[in-house]
Amino acid sequence: MYSSNLLFFSLALLIITLSPIQNFASASFEEANALLKWKASLEIPKNSLLSSWIPLPLNSSASVPCTSWFGVVCNADGSIQKLNLTSSGLKGMLHRFSFSLLHNLTHFNLSLNNFYGPIPPEIQLLSKLIYLDFSENKFSGVIPPEIGNLHQLTILYLYSNNISGPIPIELGNLKSLTDLWMENNQLSGSIPSSFGNLTSLNRLYLYHNQLVGLIPIELGNLKSLTQLSVYKNQLSGSIPSIIGNLTSLNVLSLFKNQLSGPIPFELGNLKSLSGLSVYNNQLSGSIPSSLGNLTSLNVLYLFQNQLTGPIPIELGNLKSLTDLELTNNELSGSIPSSLGNLISLNVLSWWKNQLSGLIPIELGNLKSLTDLEASSNQLSGSIPSSLGNLTSLNVLYLFQNQLSGPIPIELGNLKSLTDLGVSDNKLNGSIPSSLANLSNIQWLNLGGNKLFGPIPSELGKLRSHSSFSERKPS
Repeated sequence: MYSSNLLFFSLALLIITLSPIQNFASASFEEANALLKWKASLEIPKNSLLSSWIPLPLNSSASVPCTSWFGVVCNADGSIQKLNLTSSGLKGMLHRFSFSLLHNLTHFNLSLNNFYGPIPPEIQLLSKLIYLDFSENKFSGVIPPEIGNLHQLTILYLYSNNISGPIPIELGNLKSLTDLWMENNQLSGSIPSSFGNLTSLNRLYLYHNQLVGLIPIELGNLKSLTQLSVYKNQLSGSIPSIIGNLTSLNVLSLFKNQLSGPIPFELGNLKSLSGLSVYNNQLSGSIPSSLGNLTSLNVLYLFQNQLTGPIPIELGNLKSLTDLELTNNELSGSIPSSLGNLISLNVLSWWKNQLSGLIPIELGNLKSLTDLEASSNQLSGSIPSSLGNLTSLNVLYLFQNQLSGPIPIELGNLKSLTDLGVSDNKLNGSIPSSLANLSNIQWLNLGGNKLFGPIPSELGKLRSHSSFSERKPS
């Protein structure tokens, strides 16, 4: 009797112990079969790594998908946790994907394939999802608002698809999100103010869409933001001054919109900023002197706006600057000699403004300069001989000003020069024979001046016999 009871107890204990293992095995088989059904709906190239996804014989180990299937990673319980099929040449839709059976997924990566069609609302069943990357496919339709239920999500990449319609306000529920990349789509409507709730966000990329309306002031709450790129949309209104609160910001790209009003003085608080691009808008008012505080700045693009007033002397503090482009505004006053402090500059451009006065001799300090574009202003006085120190210069445009005096012989030192335009000024004297040293010249325009004397025979050495063309750069 005792031995019978002991045998019964032992069998019961064995069944209880094995039940979870059988459940895990059953779940793994179900998940594997769900992936196989989805695979059957896809167009897959020959020799695809998905050839490792094969039907499981009844006597096979449930761990086969975890150990042998391409792109599949399982958790300790044998359930599929990560699915990474990036760059696999796959084509198809998600309508056959079993979101309900694969609910333990934490990472789901389908990037760089040819998936198309809508993103199903059933994606909300992947409630453990941390990383979702559907970028660089052909997904279309709208972003399902149900994505806003994926509260553990930290990375959401939907960029470079054909997604259209508004951005769901529900995305503002994703409080753990650090990266939200939705650029290069056809998104329309406004930027949701609910994005102000995403206080863990580091990078927000919405550029190259069809977004309209204002930049929400609520974005000023995103104190962890390092990159904000909303360029190439149809955003209007002013740049919110509260953006100046985003003191972790490295990159602020607002160009090619319809923004108007002044550049906020508060942007001078963004001491970590390396790139500020607000060109191709309708910004007005003066350039704030506070931008001189941005000593980490590498590029400052303010061109093609309606900015007025002088160039602030404080811009001379930006010792890390490589590109300063102020072209096509209504700037006036003289060129600050402090720009001669910007010894890292490669590009300095202020053509098509209303600048007057002398070209500072201090610009001769800019030994790294490759492009100096100062045409179509009201500059006067002589061309400084110090420009002959700029031996890295490729482009020198000084045409359509009121410059006078001779062409400096020192310009012959600019051996890297390909374009030299000084036409339509009041230059006088003879053409210096030293220009024959410009062996890389491709375009040379000296016309519309008061130059006299013969063309130096030495200029015959120039490789380009069309170098005296009257063509002007566009």
